[in-house]
Amino acid sequence: MVGPPKLLRLGIPWLLISALLVNAIGATSANASLRLGGKGPICIRVFELAEDWNLRTRNDFADRVSRALQAKLEAFQPVRTVRAEPNCIKPDQPGFDRQLPMILSVKKQKIKIDKRDWNLIIAGGVSADGLFQDRESQPVVIVQQEAVSDVSIVDAMVEFVDRTIVEALRR
Repeated sequence: MVGPPKLLRLGIPWLLISALLVNAIGATSANASLRLGGKGPICIRVFELAEDWNLRTRNDFADRVSRALQAKLEAFQPVRTVRAEPNCIKPDQPGFDRQLPMILSVKKQKIKIDKRDWNLIIAGGVSADGLFQDRESQPVVIVQQEAVSDVSIVDAMVEFVDRTIVEALRR
């Protein structure tokens, strides 16, 4: 049997680890709002993972999402620019450290529900510097029998960006 002093000694490391984890999650959110408070550009990259496990860079999606995001930001942050890869600031250029790099992804696959084929699309993303992490935001999910158009996928990514970046910038 383990006595109270032994339990206290065993519990203290777990208590410290829990406190550090809670602090780290809070620090991420605080850092995100602090970092977003500046006027640095936002860089959008989009990758598509298809059912055949091929990963493709989708600069066409990045361009359409960045234009939609720029239009939304002009209402309340007209100074901030949004760029699509490959037009983002490169690591050897001034201003790279102030850039918010967003990596958006779209995953496509076919699933079966009740012996019927459905198209499943999951659109989400993270920031390359860790300010926005997938555990902090829910992706946009599309499930439908008919084929999902590129327009619907871009709309889903714009919806995701609205819920993450635009919402954080308005705070």
